[in-house]
Amino acid sequence: MDCTTCTPTPARKDRPHTFLAHEHASCPSCAARIEGRVVLRAGRVYNLLRCPQCGPQELLVAEDSARYLEEFLAKGQVPDGHAGDWLFKTTTSTCPACLALLEAEVVIRDGKVFFKKECRKCGPSEALVSEDARYYVQAYAFARAGTEPLEFTQPAKLGCPVDCGTCSDHEQHTCLPIIEVTDHCNLECPICIVDNQYSSHMSLEVFERTVEGLVRAEGRCESVAICGGEPTSHPRIFDLIRAADRPEIGRVVLITNGLRIGRDLGFARQIKDSGAYVALQLDGFDAETHRVLRGRDLTEEKAATLRTLRELRIPTQLIFVAARGVNEHQIGQAVDLLLGEDHILSLNFQPVALTGNGGGRFSHDPMDRLTIPGVIAAVAEQTNGRIRKSDFSPLPCSHPQCVSLTYLLRLNDGSYLPFPRFIDFRKHGSLLRSSATLPATAEMHDTLHEVIHDLYAREREIERGSEALAALRRALDVMFPGRPVSVKEELRIGEAQAKSIFLHHYMDPHDFDLERLRKCCHHYAQADGRIMPGCGFNLFHRGAAKGPDTAVPAWAKHAPLGSGTASARLRVVT
Repeated sequence: MDCTTCTPTPARKDRPHTFLAHEHASCPSCAARIEGRVVLRAGRVYNLLRCPQCGPQELLVAEDSARYLEEFLAKGQVPDGHAGDWLFKTTTSTCPACLALLEAEVVIRDGKVFFKKECRKCGPSEALVSEDARYYVQAYAFARAGTEPLEFTQPAKLGCPVDCGTCSDHEQHTCLPIIEVTDHCNLECPICIVDNQYSSHMSLEVFERTVEGLVRAEGRCESVAICGGEPTSHPRIFDLIRAADRPEIGRVVLITNGLRIGRDLGFARQIKDSGAYVALQLDGFDAETHRVLRGRDLTEEKAATLRTLRELRIPTQLIFVAARGVNEHQIGQAVDLLLGEDHILSLNFQPVALTGNGGGRFSHDPMDRLTIPGVIAAVAEQTNGRIRKSDFSPLPCSHPQCVSLTYLLRLNDGSYLPFPRFIDFRKHGSLLRSSATLPATAEMHDTLHEVIHDLYAREREIERGSEALAALRRALDVMFPGRPVSVKEELRIGEAQAKSIFLHHYMDPHDFDLERLRKCCHHYAQADGRIMPGCGFNLFHRGAAKGPDTAVPAWAKHAPLGSGTASARLRVVT
């Protein structure tokens, strides 16, 4: 599922700094070794520390931020002839067995990136983090300042991830708010990232209060995602959709396995009438893929769902969970489906994250797994160059290791051309948005004008340059009709102009990186008012990192669907 725009509302402010990375340092007051945020601010570099004993402090690291960034990226260049591990940096990760927070070495080995960790209780561990070290290192060059919400749900006191909620130290506002409305499901997926208890459905009153909290914190949300469990099992799902269909919210998106949509045409028509979008879980196209990832053969049922979505023209986003040795050979087929169906707006590849029930059930090797660069390579290979590796860029909205994406402009003949073929994302960075489509905002208007001007000057030098120029002019005319438009209309009128492919790698106990959590923009909105960064919630606060009996930290803040009180089912450890 794609997150939403990080374009500030008039009241939302950008952070006064750009968060780059984590770096361990000694507290100037008590000398405790703690992790700080390295930030670029006003041309200098600072390390922002939050000592649990001494409070917030900052250290000047460098006088020249541009030179510091250049030297930081150079650390990731392994000298010719070097044998063995090359230390790029350090960060904080987790022990895959007990979830203890550990200092981790980020090392480059044979062109890949690994975490090396040592838990006093459980011993050493390693995990593959990126299949392409060059991509991993250069992604840091895309770091940009985050945007603050209108209000944080709690102050920072003890530091990340203890203060989860989101705290005032968090580096990004809520781009994609996710609300879990049920823990019931009609599948038992071996890779499920949650642990469904089949205990409750969120009440309409609690849901309305949760949405109200989101609007209060954000002002406006491009999308609100409703998920579960399986949200179509909620007995009042259409009441929830109506409650979320507010003027401040552009899209209501139903994240679903789609089985009920394929079986029940009347139900599907209600979705169409409600105006909701569907984010369809679709991991492949054959029986074996479904059996391994979802527990049984869903081939015919998924085909029926796709037919219904096509017939009713329900705006659809596809979610493809990619697992090594299971479905990576079908990645190109998913791209073909995206490009061949007008109602499919976006495709989101998610390399499998080993949390929730799947963390304890799904057979995996943390040293041999798909990561974002691996999926990009498969897209390029299986589409025969229609989509290239160079068409993808890290997303500055979140931490740049979290998401990579490309936009595909619809040309006037109905074919698609990736934006990087005719523009430079480093120059026109506002086009790198966490949005499934191009909304008709004032910022987008100005950016498209700049792109058209640049393209006109070098039209003959660019692949299909004249076609791209004509398509951009069409898009500009359609998206900006010369009259005021609502948040919802901003989205609708841009949807036919471009599509997107996102790659979002959620974290698990093997590859968890506290640095990434700091700038997470996919947030679970809770019934008690907290807004929890996704991977932190799944690993530490949900209480089911590897099944229902998983130990959670003493500082975990779990609440059941219907209230804001602590859950009694968690086994708390220190």
